[in-house]
Amino acid sequence: MKDSLNQVPGESVEVVEPPSDIESAVKRLAALPLLEYDQVRDAEAEMLGVRVSVLDGEVKKARKSNGTDTGKSGRELKLPEPEPWPQEVDGDDLLEQLAHAFRRYVSLPDHTPEALALWTMHAHCLDAATISPRLFLTSPEMRCGKSTLLLVLGRLVPRPLPAMNVTAAVLFRTVELARPVLLLDEADTFAKDNEEMRGIINSGHERTGSVLRLVGDDHEPRQFSTWSAMVIAGIGKMPGTIEDRSIIIKMRRKRSDEVVERLRIDRTPDLDRLARMVARWSADHVIALKELDPSTPSALNDRAADNWRALLAIADIAGGGWSERAREVSIALSNSDGSDDTSTRVLLLADIEAIFGKTGDDKITSDALCNRLHEMEDRPWPEWRAGKPISKNQVARQLKHFGIVPGVFRVGAETARGYKIEAFNDAFARYLPNRPVTSSQTAENSQLLENRPVTMNNDVTGQNPSKPLSSNDCYDVTGQIGDMGVNAHNSSEYDQFDADDIEREAIMNEEFYPD
Repeated sequence: MKDSLNQVPGESVEVVEPPSDIESAVKRLAALPLLEYDQVRDAEAEMLGVRVSVLDGEVKKARKSNGTDTGKSGRELKLPEPEPWPQEVDGDDLLEQLAHAFRRYVSLPDHTPEALALWTMHAHCLDAATISPRLFLTSPEMRCGKSTLLLVLGRLVPRPLPAMNVTAAVLFRTVELARPVLLLDEADTFAKDNEEMRGIINSGHERTGSVLRLVGDDHEPRQFSTWSAMVIAGIGKMPGTIEDRSIIIKMRRKRSDEVVERLRIDRTPDLDRLARMVARWSADHVIALKELDPSTPSALNDRAADNWRALLAIADIAGGGWSERAREVSIALSNSDGSDDTSTRVLLLADIEAIFGKTGDDKITSDALCNRLHEMEDRPWPEWRAGKPISKNQVARQLKHFGIVPGVFRVGAETARGYKIEAFNDAFARYLPNRPVTSSQTAENSQLLENRPVTMNNDVTGQNPSKPLSSNDCYDVTGQIGDMGVNAHNSSEYDQFDADDIEREAIMNEEFYPD
């Protein structure tokens, strides 16, 4: 009553409600040790009329607010973020300094210091990118400088998080929580054959990348972002899908006459200064980077162009000759000639194209093709499986993925099974885009084939490919099989055979039975 008498007319009075039963219960439960809380959580949730997962969440928040969340093992993540440099920074000079810093501490092949400098700036400018290429540090053996390079990168990038032997769950939950730049060392020991890990690494290549997981006792589907800048270091190769999304830095052991400075991780004022300068440059140019759509070299395939686009944008804005320089580096490190393609099938395509180019013929028997593959000592074909060379059956299985199947054609007075170059041309153009497509109709090959006699030893006919086929040349092959199949030729000498019979003959031959 006294309070109401002292109330000023027209002034509202704040009514303080006593804490509800659930608020009191949450506060009480948050003060319990974890083991005791786990014993009573089901009963408490039922009594309060809420789901257990909801009660868990409220208790967890209460623990954080009152500082009693002491039941966790390990340490809280603390990711250092460099304070931006106080003055404006010249991008051209900054990239030069970064490249010099990498050369200072690590023995590196040509073009890689520039790539590392650009990627470091990309890690700071991640908000401006839609694709983040993985930086894959690989070497044939240990002691090639991968771990040292990771340490240098760790001093230069924002929110670095070094890790080894992490699980897939830890990876995506950490990315969702802290948005670190992940520095995964010895990835060949835990990520190479882990399909779940591979999927998370691959999905984080794009800004929209995420994984879905069921969370809580009620199995609620929740989305976790996997978008992050990531460095992967390991011995040997990684799965093709990871390498395809990566800028690959091929490390090598330092020669005795090469001199690099030993890195003291507790004495890196030069690297700390550079990190601050990159942070300032990023803050000043992130909006311009978002708006820029840089051109990419035509020599890059689509994936490589995606990988390099964000780095090329940085080079374009930095200026000082870095636009041209960055594009030269992108071509040099992208293996645009396909010589290091991780797909064995693509390697087989490339070698078959080379065989057609070397022989100058427009077709080859299965036997002749295998013989030539077996002669390639630097390829897997001589010891394909269990020390044995690749067989006709195994070649056919690999080529079937491209829709290419062996056909039947005339070799002198007999028929043979093999492949015509026209069956490969589409696959050559699609999977070996930066190689000149070998054509049986080039002037050089036409000259080679001019008037060549038909012989069994050559396993090919001497047809001049610059002239149209006549019926007595009889390139009878299987009927149309997919887009890559070869249409059966209407040969008068083969009219007595149905196209299905010829196809069945080719497919059911002993070479198509499993080994």
